[in-house]
Amino acid sequence: MSRLPKVPPDFLWGVATSAYQSEGGYNGPAQPRTNWADAEERGKVMKTGAAVDFWTRFRGDFGRCREMGLKAFRLGIEWSRVQPARDIFDEAALERYVEMLAACREHGLEPVVTLHHFVHPAWLGADAWLEEATPELFGRYVERAVAWVSKGLTRRGLAPIRFYITINEPNMLVLNTYVGTQFPSQAGTGYRSVIRAFDHLLTAHVLAYEAIHSLYERENWPPPKVTQNNYCSDVYWADKVLLDLLALRERGVERGKVRPYVIKKAREFEAALKEARLPLHRDPAYWIGTLFKIFMNRIGYRWFTGRPLRRTLDAIYASARPRLFDYLGLDYYDPFAAHVFRWPVWSDHEFTDRAVRSRIMNTVTSKWWDWRVLPRGLHFFCAYYSADFADREVLIAENGMAIRRRPDNEVTHRRDGLTRSEFLRLHVHEVQKIVGAGVPLIGYLHWSLFDNYEWGSYTPRFGLFSIDYTDGSERIPIDPLGDRPSETYAALIREAL
Repeated sequence: MSRLPKVPPDFLWGVATSAYQSEGGYNGPAQPRTNWADAEERGKVMKTGAAVDFWTRFRGDFGRCREMGLKAFRLGIEWSRVQPARDIFDEAALERYVEMLAACREHGLEPVVTLHHFVHPAWLGADAWLEEATPELFGRYVERAVAWVSKGLTRRGLAPIRFYITINEPNMLVLNTYVGTQFPSQAGTGYRSVIRAFDHLLTAHVLAYEAIHSLYERENWPPPKVTQNNYCSDVYWADKVLLDLLALRERGVERGKVRPYVIKKAREFEAALKEARLPLHRDPAYWIGTLFKIFMNRIGYRWFTGRPLRRTLDAIYASARPRLFDYLGLDYYDPFAAHVFRWPVWSDHEFTDRAVRSRIMNTVTSKWWDWRVLPRGLHFFCAYYSADFADREVLIAENGMAIRRRPDNEVTHRRDGLTRSEFLRLHVHEVQKIVGAGVPLIGYLHWSLFDNYEWGSYTPRFGLFSIDYTDGSERIPIDPLGDRPSETYAALIREAL
């Protein structure tokens, strides 16, 4: 351990959360409604309910982070709460976010603010990202929310927000809605929906990026750091292509040459993966996943070369800002397509969807607690992406491991037998190696501080603090397997400095 490189004292050790998954108070009577409300009411997914009640308990949670020696906290401003109706902005909710962000700063934590984390207001309809008007509506919400909270902080003598994530994992939002059926939709799956949603999400990011930077320039505040964060994937067309498109202008790519450019970048990415020789887990379903990757590469090639992202390209080439993301936000879990499948497990069904395809996919695809653990892959993505984008700074915006604990408290060990403390040790040590290799890595945010709602379910548990949902939302430092991951994380941070 003594041979591991140390990290700088200002390194952003932290945790990541999302508003909808942790705050509580959505989709009930007289509460803000999201696009998940209908699925909750129909019993297709578990209700979010009070979640972990972060909306009222944030100060105690920030205190826990300070006690662990953390330096950063990723939290969200929820669009559905801020703008509960088309013509209504809830100023009381915005003031609450100011109070929350001020408390974050007062506890010595750098806030990393996410402006869209998978959900949108119900008034936008089930499939907002298929609608032409949504990018501009998102841009207006971002401008209003960011101006309100940052001005609120400066009135309190605090600095405006420094780090923003405009849209969380746009790649997974699209794939889970219009390829898989994990997220609610009325449009169904299909190629046209995929490309249209990507087009509008990337356009929305560009508009939000411009709005935030323009606001900070008008107010004469220090320049913010703004990005979107992707879920890392070894399928080029499911991840890196989005960043390569946003970098078109800064790389001097003419609009008529976008197609050969992304094909070239795809080949470079595949060559780098091959050279890295990452030791993938070759369990019995490996070859099915490998064939799946070949299929996804062919489909992705069609998505991004057969039908241009017209609105995205219009926004990129019309922007006065050739640079459209300031740092790399990477979410690293199990990014390898070869790991997507498992031998059928028939006991994981929790929802009432009786569609045959959904039942089959639920039994053969890997769930959160099946995701394989490969820290060397984290090193690859951080190093390769940073180098390919002119040595941009990297923030690991999410990294975590799930255990399976049903709401009735039935707990199942992971098939690899790993505890969260062991997972943390492997990845914190890898972070030290990444820093030691000269990669401009500025922070590591563990998902998550506490067990929270995971998109239709409370069964996947990612928390440093456990929650027994049969008995309120108390933060418990010891998990059902006897592990104490928050203490492990704190000790690892002390050792790394």
